[in-house]
Amino acid sequence: MLERFSDRISELEAIVREIAVDITTGALVERLPPKRIWERVGERVTLVGEMLKELREYLSIMKPEKVPTIQRHVVAINERLELFKETLERDSLDPQESSRRALEELRQALVEISDFLSLCKEVRATPSPVISAILSMRGGRVSEVSPDTWARMERLADLIKSSQAAYQDIVELTSRMENQLDAIRSEYESLMFSFRKKEEQ
Repeated sequence: MLERFSDRISELEAIVREIAVDITTGALVERLPPKRIWERVGERVTLVGEMLKELREYLSIMKPEKVPTIQRHVVAINERLELFKETLERDSLDPQESSRRALEELRQALVEISDFLSLCKEVRATPSPVISAILSMRGGRVSEVSPDTWARMERLADLIKSSQAAYQDIVELTSRMENQLDAIRSEYESLMFSFRKKEEQ
């Protein structure tokens, strides 16, 4: 588990580095049309989202007490990446401005991903004591463990993983609902403003 976790950290670092180089060297520049920018970086942005989800699961297992912090990081990054994509896809009378705004969201996402990677490394170095014991058992570093205890610890690890995954799904659903409610509220206020303007005329 630790080995795969470390591999995923390294892979995400490599992808982020590639995107950062593209931005700083001009491969992704604001004068490019939105569609062209997505063609160049869209596949990697999608991959980043998938890797964030997997790393979040590892983090939640290895440091359950940090789930709220982990979730805040992931939600913030995903919101940036989603805004990047939405800005590129949105019809605009000023495509260059859309490209500029989208790339700014991407730059901010890269900064937040860097912070998230630091959290990953911190958790990898100092997992929760119970989880550390489980990992030691799985790695064969504990010899005097009865089969029953081993089975119960394995079951505990699986329960922690499934519980954290369920919790994260609930948090994500709540976040999406809040965003939708904000959009509905904004639309309602806009309509009310229009009605009032008409009544005043």
